[in-house]
Amino acid sequence: MTNEVKCWCRHCKTELPPGHTGPCPKCGKSGKDCKASATVSIAVVPHASLRARLKQKGFKKFAKEILQGWFPSVNPKLKKGVDKVRIVDKQKNEYHETVTDLATGEVIRDTHEQLSKHNTTKTKKRKTYSKATKIKEA
Repeated sequence: MTNEVKCWCRHCKTELPPGHTGPCPKCGKSGKDCKASATVSIAVVPHASLRARLKQKGFKKFAKEILQGWFPSVNPKLKKGVDKVRIVDKQKNEYHETVTDLATGEVIRDTHEQLSKHNTTKTKKRKTYSKATKIKEA
């Protein structure tokens, strides 16, 4: 951001310093006009992402999904977000995901595994309640 203040004599239009007081050194009359301006620069960075799905009979929702592009990060240290490439291929039983920090270009996560194993590692333990309201883990 830049700020600028220009002042001049109201009568003869001679440029004066902004802090000048008293009569004009050129014409001797009192009175000055000032103009203040500020310039602000804003950078706009476009973000885009794409998801494509191949649908096929025999597969629930899709047979193959490709997800690629910018995504916001849940980590507050990654303020610029992340670039994510995810390929889920149910036909080949494959899961691939690469997550890259946009600010540094560092690869945060690079996962390549069988889809059947990926799904079991993501399953959380569910809690069920008995009649006595005691918590049991399923």
